[in-house]
Amino acid sequence: MSGSFVISLDFELMWGVRDHRTTRDYGDAVLGGRKAIPQMLSRFREANIRATWATVGLLFAKSRSEMLEYSPEIRPSYAKNSLSPYPDLENGLVGENEQEDPLHFGASLINMIAETPGQEMATHTYSHYYCMEEGAEEASFIADMESAIRIATAYDHTLESIVFPRNQTTDQYVNLGQKLGITTFRGDANGSLYRPRAGQDTTILFRMARLMDSGLPIAPKQVVEPIFDGSSWNVPASRFLRPWSSTWSFLHDLHIRRIEAEMELAAQQGKCYHLWWHPHNFGRNTAQNLAQLDRILACFKRCRDDYGMVSRNMRDFSG
Repeated sequence: MSGSFVISLDFELMWGVRDHRTTRDYGDAVLGGRKAIPQMLSRFREANIRATWATVGLLFAKSRSEMLEYSPEIRPSYAKNSLSPYPDLENGLVGENEQEDPLHFGASLINMIAETPGQEMATHTYSHYYCMEEGAEEASFIADMESAIRIATAYDHTLESIVFPRNQTTDQYVNLGQKLGITTFRGDANGSLYRPRAGQDTTILFRMARLMDSGLPIAPKQVVEPIFDGSSWNVPASRFLRPWSSTWSFLHDLHIRRIEAEMELAAQQGKCYHLWWHPHNFGRNTAQNLAQLDRILACFKRCRDDYGMVSRNMRDFSG
C-alpha cells in the first residue's frame, strides 16, 4: 500500500484554551487563526491535501441561544470547575453571535472548510470534553457527544472521526464513541513521552522533553501505521507542528527537518505520517508559520512524486 500523509486540525477557537488563557492575553492569536484558515485552505486546495478538521460542537451554533439549546442535559462534573464552559455560556460571558463574538463562534469558517474539496468535518466533542480529568464520566461524555452529533447533523454534516481534546484518549471513551457511530480516532504517538495524560500529569519536564524531541532524536521516529480493531480505526498521531516563535527560533529548522525526514521514511516504507496542529497556532507569526507549512507541503509533493505517497483525511481509512 502507498504511504499516507494525514493532517488533522483541532479546531476550537477560544473553547480549547479558555481554562488557562483569557481573551485579553490570547484573543489576538485566536482572531489571527481565523485569518490564517483561508490561507491554509488555499494551500490545501493547491496541493490536493485532504485534511480532517476536528471541530468543537459549540462552533456550529449561530447564536448563544442555539449553543444552549443543543447543550446536553447531563454535564461534566469536573473537580476543577474552570474546565467546564457552561458557566461562561450561561452567565453572559459569551456574545450573541459570530459577528459580535468571533472568538466563540465559527459557523462561517465551518462553511468555508466544508466547501473546500477533501476536507472532513470531524468532532472535537461538543464542549471540548476532558476525558481524563477528575469528574469525567461515561454518562456526561455520551450526552456531550450526542449534542455534537445533533448540531452537526442539523447543518448537514456527518461526524465519523474524533480527536479527543488535549489528546486525552482512552479505550473506554473510544468504545463509547464507536457506539455513537464514530469509526476513526487519532491515537497517541509512539513512545511513553506521548502517552495520554491528565492536565496535572503533563509537567513542565514532559513539556520540555517533547519540545526537544520536536527537533532532536530523543524519542522514536514517528512513522505510524493505522490500526483497525474490527470496530474503528486508530490513525495515530505522528507529530505536532509547533508554532514558530522567536524564543525557539534556533529549533524550528531542526523541527521541520525532522518532520521532512520522518515523512520521507513513511513514504519509502508505505506507512503513515500524521501531522496535527490548531488553527490558532498560526494566529501569531502567521507568515513564518505558513512558510513552515509550505516546506512541509513541498516535501509531501516530493514524496508523492517519488514514492506514490497519498494525502488522506482520517475518514478515508474507514471509507
